[in-house]
Amino acid sequence: MQKLKLFTNVDVFAITRELDIILGNSTIANIYEIKDLLILKINSKEGRLNLIISRDSRINLTNYNYPIPKYPSQYIISLRKFLKNRRIVRISQYNFDRIIILELYNTADGPWKFIIELFNKGNYLLLDEKNNIKIARRYRKFKDRDVLAGREYIFPQSRGKDFLTISYEEFEAIIKSSDAEIVRILARNINIAGLYSEEICYRAGVNKNIKGIDLNGDDLDKLFKSFKNLRNQLLFGKINAHIILDNTGEELAVIPFEMKMFSEYDAKYFNSYNEAVDDYFSKIDSEIIKKPSYKKIDQEIKTQKKILKNQTEYLEELKVKKVKYYEHGDFIYAHFKPLENLLNVILNAKSKRYNWEEINEKLRLARLERLEGSEFFSKIIPSTKQLIIKIGDDDVYLDLNKSLGENANFIYNKGKKAEKKIKGSLSAIEKTKEKIDQIILEKEAVEVEVDFLIKKPKKKWYESFHWFLSSDDFLVIGGRDASSNESVFKKYIDENDLVLHTNFPGSPLTVIKNPNNKPIPEKTIGEAADFVASYSKAWKETWGFVDIFYIQPNQISKSPPSGEFLPKGSFMISGKKNIVKNAKTELIISIEIIEIEKSSEEESKIFYPKVICRPRSAVNHVSKNYLLIIPSKSGLTKGKLAKEILSYFIKITDKEMRKWVKLISLDEIILLLPTGFSEIKKDS
Repeated sequence: MQKLKLFTNVDVFAITRELDIILGNSTIANIYEIKDLLILKINSKEGRLNLIISRDSRINLTNYNYPIPKYPSQYIISLRKFLKNRRIVRISQYNFDRIIILELYNTADGPWKFIIELFNKGNYLLLDEKNNIKIARRYRKFKDRDVLAGREYIFPQSRGKDFLTISYEEFEAIIKSSDAEIVRILARNINIAGLYSEEICYRAGVNKNIKGIDLNGDDLDKLFKSFKNLRNQLLFGKINAHIILDNTGEELAVIPFEMKMFSEYDAKYFNSYNEAVDDYFSKIDSEIIKKPSYKKIDQEIKTQKKILKNQTEYLEELKVKKVKYYEHGDFIYAHFKPLENLLNVILNAKSKRYNWEEINEKLRLARLERLEGSEFFSKIIPSTKQLIIKIGDDDVYLDLNKSLGENANFIYNKGKKAEKKIKGSLSAIEKTKEKIDQIILEKEAVEVEVDFLIKKPKKKWYESFHWFLSSDDFLVIGGRDASSNESVFKKYIDENDLVLHTNFPGSPLTVIKNPNNKPIPEKTIGEAADFVASYSKAWKETWGFVDIFYIQPNQISKSPPSGEFLPKGSFMISGKKNIVKNAKTELIISIEIIEIEKSSEEESKIFYPKVICRPRSAVNHVSKNYLLIIPSKSGLTKGKLAKEILSYFIKITDKEMRKWVKLISLDEIILLLPTGFSEIKKDS
């Protein structure tokens, strides 16, 4: 069985059912593109989630850390303009096809749609409230529809009968009227992916290669019963997501429920289909996305080494030529008289109007008779008027238009030129060697990147909120916005806790958790007060200090006075408030690098960085490497500050751990920062 790399329509059905439950009423925070992958960062009721879409294969939520490009394409800039802050109302599949619809809404434009087509190399299309195409990843013309800007979007025609509603009579008519194999009939005429068509045949005990017209009544009944069984399993059965493995442990497919045709295969099970798809496709994506940062440097080293090899070979050639030219010149002078005699014989013969062929033949005979000088003769080349003489095993060319002395000097000069070139080659070789050494040094200086996708550690429940551990080891949590303030109130206030807030809106509802009913120290209360102040409107207004109050859990409620209404994130407080004067608006940012569980013993240690934000007075819980930030009207926006923070921690981290710090996304830092302008301050 070949490894499956594309979603079927069955997979789309299973994944959209999960996504609709998880992402309904969520908000799109940002959009990124990595090669052919689109990543939507989404604020959901479960916290910040990443939805990854491969335009020709699949869609799923991912817990893996995908590298975010520094600069968005024009397409992504346009998508961000229209998609950011839109609410996802519903996620569904269209007509049991490989088409996914994200129904979107905002108050300005009303209902829009984001269409994902997982076929024909895939496409993403944003439709306005009139179903006109605002943006598409690819614009194309088809026989039955046009995908063009401003045109109405028309869904592609579905293939075959509807898998979800087809009756026995329709099923029988399709099967019995075709001379194709059953497995092909199911795939083509009832729009069932080949894998699941085979499963239907396997469950029915019917040979998948039997032609439809040859199928008997009993087998047809078995086939339809098997068909209904699989359809019901998809519609009403429990998701039992798993990855199919062959006998070598290689992953072959990810499927949403048990299939009998894979009963003899090994399997790896997951809590949801999203988790299974994420695990399966992240390994495929790793091969496409991640590359070592030193690949270009290695290529440059390879190129320079090839240059060095050519230079060295050329140098050796020059050394050989130099020696030979000097040897040939010396030989001519050592045998000057017989060679001059040979030259004169040739010139005299030519003056007597002998042609070159005749002279060549006479000298060949003279050489046989061993006449003086003729022993050096090899032949004459008439076209160039050159005489070739033999010096050892070498052919040496003499110009018949020059004297023997001139020929000897010419050969000597070639030796001198070779000697000069040797000096130049030695210099060039040294420069190439120096260049290689320099590139190798640069390679050593370059940080090695993590060359595989890493699954983020599972978040603890409180990491969906602003949180920190006080210096007395009390967990403190606070809402990020009105929605999470509501969540804190409804789910995370217990009778022994302490609740903190401000007298003005735009502040986090904060709770000091106290499950063991211990006395809560003043220091922890003070740290929690600084925490509330820092995440309140006070930061945006650049107030350095603000008063905070704390109360018992039974003093806060959502019951307004008769005839009044409490907006989302607002609460009623009764009884006495305990005031903490002059809580500070300042926060400490630090990085904690934690070791995470490996999937196999063969892997080396894997780490993951966690960004932590807490009050300054709780700094004893973090390493010495941290940054202090304060509100400032002339400070940086959250985005620019996040870049500076990340750059700082990459710079100060030890070289061997630096590659792990680079896994931190700017969005992760931005999520922790207070609203407003901020600056980094040196801690005194």
